[in-house]
Formats: sequence, structure tokens, C-alpha cells
Amino acid sequence: MTLLVLSALVVAFCLGIAGVEAGRLISYPPHIRTKRGSYIVEFESHIPKTHVSRFHAMSDVSVDRHFTKVLNGISVSVSKRDFDPSHFAQMDGVKRVWPVRYYYPASTPSAASNSSSLYLHHATGVEKALKELGVDGKGIKIGIVDSGVDYNHPELGGCWKTEGCPWQYGEDFIGDKYNEADAIPIIEPNPTPMDCAGHGTHVSGILAGRGPQVRGVAPGATFGMYRVFSCPINGEGGSSDDILLQGIEAAFEDGHDIINLSLGGGAWSEEPVAVACAQIVQQGVVVVAALGNDGAGGLQTGSAPAIARGVISVGSVDNWNVTSKPGIITSAQGTQKIALSMPGDSKYPFDFDSDTPLEIPAGGEDSIVGCANYTENMSGKIVVVKRGGCTFNEKALYAYTAGAIGVICYNNVAGDMSPAVSNSVPIPFVGISDDDGKHVTDTLAAGKATVKAPKGAREISPSKTGGQISLFSSIGPSAELDMVPLISAPGGNIWSTYPQKLGSYASLSGTSMATPYISGTVALLKQARPDLDVRAITRLLVSNGKPITDPATGLKTTPFMSGAGLVNIYDAIKSRVQFDPPVLSLNDSKISHIQGYSKLESLGSVRWAARTISIHNTDCKKSLHLSLSNAAANSLSMILANGSFSYTPRTWPADTSSVSEDTLPQVYSPNAEKTIGPGKTCSVTVFIVAPKGLKDLESWYYGGFINFTLQWDGEKTTSTQVVSYGGYNGDSTIQDVLSPPSDGLPALVDTVTGEPVNDLSTLVIDNNATKAILFGLSIPSRLVEIMLVDAATDKSAGYMVQGYNEYLARTCPECSVPYVGVPLTKTVFTDSKLTNVTQVPAGKYHVRIRALRPFGDTSVDSDYQVWNSGDFTIA
Repeated sequence: MTLLVLSALVVAFCLGIAGVEAGRLISYPPHIRTKRGSYIVEFESHIPKTHVSRFHAMSDVSVDRHFTKVLNGISVSVSKRDFDPSHFAQMDGVKRVWPVRYYYPASTPSAASNSSSLYLHHATGVEKALKELGVDGKGIKIGIVDSGVDYNHPELGGCWKTEGCPWQYGEDFIGDKYNEADAIPIIEPNPTPMDCAGHGTHVSGILAGRGPQVRGVAPGATFGMYRVFSCPINGEGGSSDDILLQGIEAAFEDGHDIINLSLGGGAWSEEPVAVACAQIVQQGVVVVAALGNDGAGGLQTGSAPAIARGVISVGSVDNWNVTSKPGIITSAQGTQKIALSMPGDSKYPFDFDSDTPLEIPAGGEDSIVGCANYTENMSGKIVVVKRGGCTFNEKALYAYTAGAIGVICYNNVAGDMSPAVSNSVPIPFVGISDDDGKHVTDTLAAGKATVKAPKGAREISPSKTGGQISLFSSIGPSAELDMVPLISAPGGNIWSTYPQKLGSYASLSGTSMATPYISGTVALLKQARPDLDVRAITRLLVSNGKPITDPATGLKTTPFMSGAGLVNIYDAIKSRVQFDPPVLSLNDSKISHIQGYSKLESLGSVRWAARTISIHNTDCKKSLHLSLSNAAANSLSMILANGSFSYTPRTWPADTSSVSEDTLPQVYSPNAEKTIGPGKTCSVTVFIVAPKGLKDLESWYYGGFINFTLQWDGEKTTSTQVVSYGGYNGDSTIQDVLSPPSDGLPALVDTVTGEPVNDLSTLVIDNNATKAILFGLSIPSRLVEIMLVDAATDKSAGYMVQGYNEYLARTCPECSVPYVGVPLTKTVFTDSKLTNVTQVPAGKYHVRIRALRPFGDTSVDSDYQVWNSGDFTIA
């Protein structure tokens, strides 16, 4: 097994932190980048001056920021290197303490672009709402927390805080020099939140674009930009959650109706940003957040704050039109046109006015994907590589080091893509579809070929995957089995505004792009129906979603991928009924005979759950007649039929022609038809039966949509709204947490060579950190402990450095976190706070990993999955 780059593991021993009491002092795993010596402290109640003054009085402690609106707490920095943060958690009135972690925008360009928003707005009801209802967001305030905005862009108003300008609020909280790699990142905010990264300007165009190229969803709204991401330095433009909280709180204080968060990190609702967002929702502000772009990792890859309770979490569908740059391939066989992606950064455009030679790297799989040093000189050539194996930045760097003047990367799955790389690698990097990739590689296999890509050329064509869930879009459920996302919007292949210094327009993809689309639709809904509160807005938005049909199976795409489906804001505005809840999360279903509905006794012992849905007829003049039916969705599992694990979920049914009904989820109701009087509310009980024929051990996640057909008195037409449902087909509390053995993890590895250490009998460990334990998580875990265990007694000698980790997200080879690494030395901590450090005596030891299973009790040994390494020697 060849492991990924281990540079993140070659680190100094970091200060470990652990829980003082459950939920008090939070400890992040070592792969989570945190700001050294910086913490967020949350108080139990509104901040009393006495609490803050106590922190001011502490030596070596600086109070950096006060949070008084969205989080009752402060952020502090500590100059003393060996400071024990458990002292904070032990102070009276302190609720929780977190280390300050870094965050990144939630965009991962992976598809080409669209310069025409006409069909996009048609499919979502936006165009109809704008034309027929006359809504454009006027009177609604939207706060965008992002990388800033080029407010001088002509399609974004060309102004800042002047009379009649759409940009009336906002400020810069970070500046242009922030680099998380610095020991003390430089924070020098500018007078205005001007964007130097592009992400925020792109998000802004989706909301506020005034045409002609970009038509925003809510161009009449009033906007605020709260800049929390800096300029890309060394390929990254990051931030930290103390800065994010500052921007979010400012947006809240400025009185915005909607706060847009196209960002994410972590996987639990206990993240400080998630806690703040949940509190904002409780205070009547709509928060819309990107679920994430780790769909390649399979189920449970959603991120915070989207997974916070009350936040509208957003998934992405691909756009219907693709705008690309034409590339002309010339060979002995003739010429062929391919579609090249259009990256946003114009610093290194893929412009080649003359025929330029193409070349595929020689060698094995690592060379084909461009993830290894090239064996040949690529000077003056454009290399063609396959997606996967390493990051796009790494591919660009390997090619540049070999002398290449450009890179074409072809997709390893169906569809187009437009990879983004940082401008730290000075060559253009573009993507092409899998079909175009096959043509190029087949052509090169037959002989030499060249490519020409004239400057300024651009073409628009239909997308093969338009309206389908984007492959990058993260998949639910949450770590606590709540349904996410709630709704989906166009986020793949989106053409929008970009800083004028970077080309004015760009193609980006990500749930970052779908999120402002939903924020815009919420603005239209609030303008049309200003009486709605946050919960009512969510109910209408979700229940009027349009479930997406999977062309491969003919069933609906699972709500764990799509939520309620594609947003339709026109129907949401016109709706005269509200369903509460609009989503049913079935994480407590049981196997037994159904009780409470005698007609279902013939089903025998099945896994089932009963739920009650409240239905309110908001038409005060007409009675509502409704009936319900079930639309089963695909079931998903990451366990293949042969028992092996796959990060690409398996879909059931793969073939609908021979599927028995009991392998699909079923919905029954004793009151499937109802009449609700004008302005009245009634309840409907539904019995949801899990797919009976699917094996519990294969860990299937099932779901579907309860379709409510609606008709009001005196009206001939009917309409349909949905309540989505989803559950786990088994006992979630007994699932394995650690990555499967097929991943080669857990493993003890050499951090210098990146290779596993297979023979532990001759291994000798000292305090030179050249060995590490790598492990992955197939599902999120509340707590993972890594200990050194005395081989003679089988008792723990203590926690390893960075050996106590709380609230861990999923890992996978193509996720933002591929694995977790912990250095292996003779140093351990003998207490759960990781404060009492010692050196273990010489002898034989092994490593033990304990990963808490879902909903497990941290004090119960049987609630953990346990892994033990082989024995080795400590000198």
C-alpha cells in the first residue's frame, strides 16, 4: 500500500486537550488545523462583566473578541506554550471551550460553466416568480459571510454604501495578509470588503447579478458583505472560526433577514459556528448553509454549520447548460473539437493560438493520474492526466516541475468538470469530460496529437447531467442521523461574476453556489409573504421541492442526496398549506409487529416507525381535500454485495424490472384521505415500513417521499407537495466506525517514506517522531481514543500525543480529510485531560484505538469499536 503524503504528520508535539466533563472542553483530532494558543469560550448565560474581567486578569491570556449576540462568549489567545486550557473549562459559568479551528469556502469547481440563466431560473420557478408575481427581493436584507465582493463590478451595482446601492452593509474582518501557516496570522482588515479570492464575488452574482451575463435570483434585495476569508496564499484562502463568528455576529447585528454561509467544516452540531447559527435561527433569522462537497466520500459527509438544527442545508444539482472553451485536437486521424473548462483566474488562461503538443505521462497508475514525478521532460508540452489520486494542485505542480506549459485533466466519472488550482503554480490547468478524455487518450495511443485553444473563444451546449444531483454534493444523514440536505438548487456548472482583476466572470461549482440560490429564493418568499416566520419559511420551501428521478432506476433520488428535491419558489409562494414537520428522520425504527394499525398486522414482524404530520390549511375560505401516496427512493449502502466496503454508495434497486415490493420502503396511513376546513389544522399518522428484503448487516439507508395530492373546493386543478422521509435499515448503534481493512487502515507507517511498517517485531520506538498511526472513519464518531498498551498486562500506559479526539467527521481518500494521523513516540499522557505527561518505560507495547459507535455512551466499554496493532519495542 502506498499512502498519501504524510507531511501533515511530521509535526511538533502539539498541546493535547481533552474533555474535563462531557461537553465542556472539546478536543479536535490532529488533522484539524487549529490556531495555536487560541480558544473560544462559551458561557452558560449572558456574559457578565465579572466573567470577562477574570479572563482579562489572567496572565498570558488576551481577550481578543466578545460575542454577545450569536454566542455568549469570548475568544482568547494564550502566549504561554504549555498553558492548560482545562483551566478555562473549570471556571464558574463556562459552558464549553473549543480550540479555534480554520475554515475554508465550500466550493470545489468540478464542472464547466453556464452563461445563460434562463433555463436555470425556469426550472426552479424563479423566472415565473419574477415575471408573474413581481418579486425580486426588494425590502429584504441578505448578509453574505464570505471572501468579500468586487462591488465595482458593473453587474453588481458598481458601488459601495452610496444612495441606491445594493451594498449597504458589511466590513472586512481579515485583510489580505492572513496566512494560517503563520504562527500568528496577520489580521489587517481593509476599509471595505473588496474580494481578492473570487469566491464571494461569485456567490454575490448568483444572488445579486443584474445582467446581462448574470441574472441573480434576488437582484432587488439589499446586501451586506462580511469578509472573513483572505487572499489565497500558498493555494489557500482560509479563515478561523473566531473570525467567522465575528462576521456572522456582525451580519446578525445589522438586522439581516437572511444570512448566507457558503462555507463549512466539521460534521457535528457542537461546532461553535453551528452552535451560533442554531441560536440565530431561534432568534428569527434564516440561515442558509452549504452542506459540503465531499460526495465522493459517500454517506454522512455533510459539514457544519449546515447540519445545525434549524439551518437550511443545501445540496447541489448540475446546471442544464455548459459554457466551455473549444479545444481543437489535431492528429493523423484528423481534427476533433473538445470542450475545455473555463477557470475563473485569468492570470494563467488556457490560451494557445497555435497547435501545441499533447503528452500522457509514462508509467503506472500514479503517472497516468499525474500524482508522481515524471520520468520524461515535458518542456513545451501540455500533459493529459486522469482525475483522482491527488489534488489538482499536486497534479499541476508535478506537471510544472517536469516543464509542462499546461495541463488537461479528464474526468474519472461521467460528465464535465472544471478543476480549480491556486495561482501558485504558474501554468494553466483545465478539465474535460470523461468522453472527451477517452477521445484524447485514444488519439494519443495511436500517435502524436496537438491542441489549439484560441483566446476569447467560448461555446454553450446542453449538459448531460443537467438537473441531476452533482457528484461532488455531500450526502446525508448527519452524524446524529438527521436528514440533510433539506433542499437542493443549481450549484454545478454555474457561471457568475468574478473580481474584474481576475477576469470578471468565472465557472465555479459547489454547494457554495447552490446556497446563495436558496438564499435568493428565501428572499423572494419573504417579500411575497412577509408574515412568515423562520419555521414556516422552511416548511414551505422544503415541502414544495420537486423530487428528482434517477434515470438509472426510475425511482426518486434518495432525500439523503437531494433533500426534498429541486427548489421551486413559485409553488412555495403560492402554497396554501403547511406541513409540520416537512421532513421525517427515522433513526429509531424497530423490528416488531406494527401496533396501532390493525390492517397492517399481516405484514408480520417488520422494521417500522410511526410519525404524525400536522397539516394546516391556510386558505381561510375554502376546504382542502387531500390524499397521500408513497414515492419510494433509491436505497444506499456503502457495503457491496460481496461484503467489501465502497466509498461510492451502492444503489438499490440496480434493476427495477425484477424488484419485489418489500425491498422498497412503504408508507401506510389509516387516514390517507382527509378534508380540512378553511383555516383549520388536522393531523395525519403515517406508518413507514423499511425495506424488508435488504440485509441489516449491509447498512442500508432508505427513504422516499410522501406525496400529498391537494384540491380546494370549487377548483378543478390539483397540486402536489411532499414530505420526505429517511432512515437506517438496521441498528445504527452497532455499526463499525473505523475504515474497513480494504483501505489498509489502521496502519503503523513510516512518516519519511510514507510506507507501512509491516514487520513490527523488529520495530523500536523512541521519541524521534518518524512513525505514526494512521486511521480512517467510515462514519463520524463522537470520541476516538488512541493509547499505548503494555503488551504484558494489556493495560493502557496512557494516551498517545494527540490521542484523545472528539467530534470526528468521516474520512475518505477523496474527501477533504483522507485520514487521521497520530505520531508514535514513547510520550504518553496519563490523564484524560492530556496534561500529565510521562515517558513509558522500555518494553513491549501495542497501539489501541477505541472509536465510539453511534449514540454510544463514552463510559461504556462495549459501545466502542476496538483495534489493536501488533506488538513492538519501546526503547
